[in-house]
Amino acid sequence: MHLDLPSPRHPWLFRAYYASAVALAGALFALAAPHAARPPLLVMALVVLLMCFDEAAPITLPSGGFANAGAVIDIPCLILIGPFYTAALDVLSALVVQAFVLRKPTIRVVFNLANFAITDFAAGLAFTAAGGRIGQLGLMHDLGPLSACGMAYFLTNAALVSTVIGLSEGPNPYRVWQRNFQQGILHHVSFIALGALVTVTYLGVGSWGLGLFAIPALVARHSFRLYVEIRSDLKDFVRALSEVLEEVDPYTRHHSVRVSQYAVRIARGLGLAEREVEEIEYAALVHDLGKIGPQHQHIIRKAGSLSRDEQRTLRAHPAAGAEIVSKVRALRRASEIVRSHHERPDGKGYPVGLSARDVPVGARILNVADAFDAMTSDRPYRRALSVDAALKELGRGAGTQFDDPVVQCLLDLHRGGRFPLIPSPTSEDLDLLRLRPLQARG
Repeated sequence: MHLDLPSPRHPWLFRAYYASAVALAGALFALAAPHAARPPLLVMALVVLLMCFDEAAPITLPSGGFANAGAVIDIPCLILIGPFYTAALDVLSALVVQAFVLRKPTIRVVFNLANFAITDFAAGLAFTAAGGRIGQLGLMHDLGPLSACGMAYFLTNAALVSTVIGLSEGPNPYRVWQRNFQQGILHHVSFIALGALVTVTYLGVGSWGLGLFAIPALVARHSFRLYVEIRSDLKDFVRALSEVLEEVDPYTRHHSVRVSQYAVRIARGLGLAEREVEEIEYAALVHDLGKIGPQHQHIIRKAGSLSRDEQRTLRAHPAAGAEIVSKVRALRRASEIVRSHHERPDGKGYPVGLSARDVPVGARILNVADAFDAMTSDRPYRRALSVDAALKELGRGAGTQFDDPVVQCLLDLHRGGRFPLIPSPTSEDLDLLRLRPLQARG
């Protein structure tokens, strides 16, 4: 895995970390060079070609950075020719591809070179420290060293990339690790296992045996690419669903986008795992999807109080939206959050009237985020409240209308300056947004 850097969020920490990584990589090369035995030129040429091929088609990771199937090549190289030449060939191939073929900015290329070098040296050191011998591998005898090598390779690379992404664009490095590496850990382990098999085959039957692994290696790489792309496509699909709301009312769609950002902040503030944060984000983006029916258009725009029939119609939207979202298998957990986001701790919510312990935590978060944005945005029947006024309303409703721990988390985030208001369109802006679709339809 490697990095594609934006402007850093924490400039001083980023610069210190960046400089430390580059300096460490240089020091490792300097210390290892005198003791490295040079492998045959043909072997090095073949390795560089394979590394360049792999590096030329990187896979974009969910929280930034890129991945490839480099472990399938690096693990055999670490065992067969040692960490110095593996790192040197990794650096050479990455420099050629990233700097001259993909033309990435120098700051990104240099960090990626340091990342590859540190990862290779760490994995090679773990292999020899656990009793492994360069140029030899007995699968059963060296199972411990091989496992240590693979674990060091994965953990070092994941830590380096997650940390720099966390310092660059956030969230914190551990959450980046969860999104980029934890959820796809079996894919990364499979690359390491395949690399070990490549080594055993090479030592047992020679270089011709490597041809047996060409197709499995390509299939493993392709499956990982499909896995990452499906995750990315799912997020794009959810965003596309949220844009459907633009046809009903521009306010509803803009509101959903803001609510998703508020909900993510609260979920992370509560310490939820990134898998849950992601589900809450999806649910927030489509939580008002049940309002796409024509019967809601009048209700949404109504400036006065609602009749009983109108209230009944409006209260049906969480279940209606959940039914739509649940048709996508990967969103079924998110659909339960959509269904329950108007339930209350005191049991007076809708559509079911669940008690507090039966309401999913994501729905409790969404309820608070939804209310906060509604109060701090212009509505047809009133102007936006100030942040302080909205927070007081949430405090008054904590434990009855809103989940108390969720409200307290929001208040703590606000006091710490980590819950800034997201600007929303004024009533006049929304009138213009509503007018444009009507003019387009003519």
